[in-house]
Amino acid sequence: MIIAEKIIFNVIAFFLFVLLFFKMIRRNDTGYLGIIILQAVGIAVNFFEIILQIYENIWTKIVMYVFSIVIPIFILVLENKGKNFPELLAIFQAKALLLFKDRTDAKTILIKLVTKYPESYLGHKLLAKIYETEGGMRKAIDEYVKAIDIKKNDYDSYYTVAYLLNELGKKDESKTMLQNLLQKKADYYKASCLLGDILCDKEEFKEAISVYMEALKYNPNDYDLYYGLGIAYTRLNDFRKCKNMLWKSSYN
Repeated sequence: MIIAEKIIFNVIAFFLFVLLFFKMIRRNDTGYLGIIILQAVGIAVNFFEIILQIYENIWTKIVMYVFSIVIPIFILVLENKGKNFPELLAIFQAKALLLFKDRTDAKTILIKLVTKYPESYLGHKLLAKIYETEGGMRKAIDEYVKAIDIKKNDYDSYYTVAYLLNELGKKDESKTMLQNLLQKKADYYKASCLLGDILCDKEEFKEAISVYMEALKYNPNDYDLYYGLGIAYTRLNDFRKCKNMLWKSSYN
């Protein structure tokens, strides 16, 4: 009975080994190599135990089943659902390195990932965050834009690009980005606030008021929006409305 179990184990494990091996060859990606090596070790150990009629203890059996069958099946299920195992592994490794403040090695892993898989949304997004943390705003913008190209509804990246453009003094580009964002998601509060501020900086006060008033539909009791309106009306010399907005801001 034990011998039969070991033979069945080897058949299943070898079949999974072949599947992952050909995935690695087809994609030319060594991200599968660690799992394949563990599978090969488990199959070899089990094979020699059959030949030598050695019966392992329960913990050895659990480890062999986990590495040779459970994990490979889990990987295949993930990929069947559209996930990319090497991509997820690289992201996990990069995040682990970031926990230990090792941005250099994390960047190396992510650059290799997005070079291999240009459509890796997770890779571009995490790489962008690293560049932003380091102050490399132009590189961060490039990566955020690539992430947006992959995932069109990544509104947070939209906003971040606009924010970074504004920080670089590119107010017109930032303004356009924010207007596009608000067309897609009118209730994005931070985008409304930043766009209103930019319009005030550019002395486009009527446009700023329009933005703030639209934002109030979604945030009717927001202090910052009323304050921004008050400032804009002041610059237009409409002191009655300015007083009204500042009064509202003081009660929110």
